[in-house]
Amino acid sequence: MTRKILQMVGESRPWLRLRRRHFLWPAAVGIVLAVAYNAALPLVISTTDVRPTMERMLDAWSGGKSRITGEPDIRFWPNPTLTLSGTTIETTDGNPRTLARIGSITAAFSLISALRGEPALEDIRLIEPVVTLERGVDGALNWERPRWLTPHEPATVGDDTPFGDITIENGRLQVFDRSTNYAQEFPGISGTVKWPSFAGRLNAQLSSVIGGQTVNWSLACDEPLTLLAGRNATLKTSLTSAPLNFSFDGIGNLSTKPFASGRLQVSSASLPALAAWFEGASHGELPESSFNLSANVTTGEQTLKLNDLHMSLGAATATGVLDVSVPADDTPRIEGTLAFDRIDLNGLQPLFAKLPVDPEELAKDITDAFSRTWRVDVRLSTQEAAIGPLKLTDVAAGVMVDHGRASLDIGDSTYASGRLSGRLVLADAGLARGGKLELVLKDADLAAAVADFGFSGPVPSGRGSVNLDLSTDQPFWTPKAADASGRLTLSLANGKLSQFDANAFSELVRKGEFFSLSQAGSGTFDFQRADIEARFSDGSARLNRATFTGPTGSLSVNGVIPYRSGSLALAGTFTDTVNAAQRLRFFVGGSWPNAVISPLSVLGEPN
Repeated sequence: MTRKILQMVGESRPWLRLRRRHFLWPAAVGIVLAVAYNAALPLVISTTDVRPTMERMLDAWSGGKSRITGEPDIRFWPNPTLTLSGTTIETTDGNPRTLARIGSITAAFSLISALRGEPALEDIRLIEPVVTLERGVDGALNWERPRWLTPHEPATVGDDTPFGDITIENGRLQVFDRSTNYAQEFPGISGTVKWPSFAGRLNAQLSSVIGGQTVNWSLACDEPLTLLAGRNATLKTSLTSAPLNFSFDGIGNLSTKPFASGRLQVSSASLPALAAWFEGASHGELPESSFNLSANVTTGEQTLKLNDLHMSLGAATATGVLDVSVPADDTPRIEGTLAFDRIDLNGLQPLFAKLPVDPEELAKDITDAFSRTWRVDVRLSTQEAAIGPLKLTDVAAGVMVDHGRASLDIGDSTYASGRLSGRLVLADAGLARGGKLELVLKDADLAAAVADFGFSGPVPSGRGSVNLDLSTDQPFWTPKAADASGRLTLSLANGKLSQFDANAFSELVRKGEFFSLSQAGSGTFDFQRADIEARFSDGSARLNRATFTGPTGSLSVNGVIPYRSGSLALAGTFTDTVNAAQRLRFFVGGSWPNAVISPLSVLGEPN
């Protein structure tokens, strides 16, 4: 059997040899033709035409004068490709200045057009281009407007020089403003620009590294020639990065007076990271919070309008309208309304806690940068607001800034089942000189307010009204602000004084011995009316009047409370209805709430 198989294989070998010959001959012919193709075409196609063709194309694009020093390198396999190195684009104003340098340029071309002596270059790749954009002291740009962008000479089909697909690898943009001495460099620019013809759609996708972050930018425009000529055109553009995202979809132009009308979206996942990216330094003192904004934006010559505005900062969201105007001969102004669901100003406490104790320079910078250069008139509303221990609801407020004067007005709000209004005014001399605070609380449940502020010991509760006026010449965020001066008045009806047993108190005073106020703290003192009036200055409160009148007696106290030390120096009288003719007089010392009561009889009869 084995011999038969070998015999059959041997008999088939001539056919195998024949098939190999049929395969090898075409392959050999193909290799010879390919070698001849690459060897012969450079002899047929002249390289002297491709360099001026590329220079003319660059001149048409840029409006400058192009010069290529490198020898053309033409390859025909696998596709016809041209490579040119050493390209420079200069100004044409008689004083040649470099506009751009390009390490090398590669481009594909049509073989048929090259054989005709008219090579059509396409799919161009710019490798390591360095572009310089400079504005002089007079405001003029170093780049001249190319002919195809001149409004009086619109491009026609006959002179349409298509851009095709342009790929940029490792480019760099250098920006200089001689009027402000501003200089910035954007390295690592890569991406593509697809523009088949002047009348076609423009799509650009570019990326760069800015401040250590990768930034991607895109642009799509159906009428790019109209846009670049400074006229209105529809466009979509976006910028994405880790610290900041931005997008715009609408109508805009790139004239000397730019215009935009469309939907704007801006977002940041972390405000500290965004601030660090802009300033190049860590901003750990800022509260960790995200930021999102979307609005229908419309710009004018000197105005910016944000309609249908939706904004969120951390857990707070707001809707509204804002108008920004920047007149040439007047102070910039912001006006509008914002409706929040919740505002928590306590989230700013970490920021204020890290501000320098000596805030002169900081306050001066804030005042100069904002208060004296901006005018603001913004109406605010919120369903909830947290300001220190205050938890307000249904708040209607306004922020005003006008030529150095700044104020926050609370027109109306609900607090402790009452109505709260107030005003905070910054000093004319600036943020470092403090300001004034006015609060009015009407028909409120003071028991809720007492619980919010965490007061302990005998404190009054009931429904009533509070008026508070304070002023300070120290920054609000420093401990020195506690030295504020002002006035407090409190009126209550049908309330009670907690942790105060009137009967036990009167008995202890009659005994004529020192005792702790806590010894009379097992009950409450009901009153029909209470009136308190105090003045503040230099870290102390002068209690001019504190009277409590009830069915079982009356209590009156006045004196001084140095609240920075927590000590007490008060004189008081108590009269009960059983012994109406006897007024019990006493002195209050020690510290709150561990006050020590000294009957006047003890003070007047020393041992």
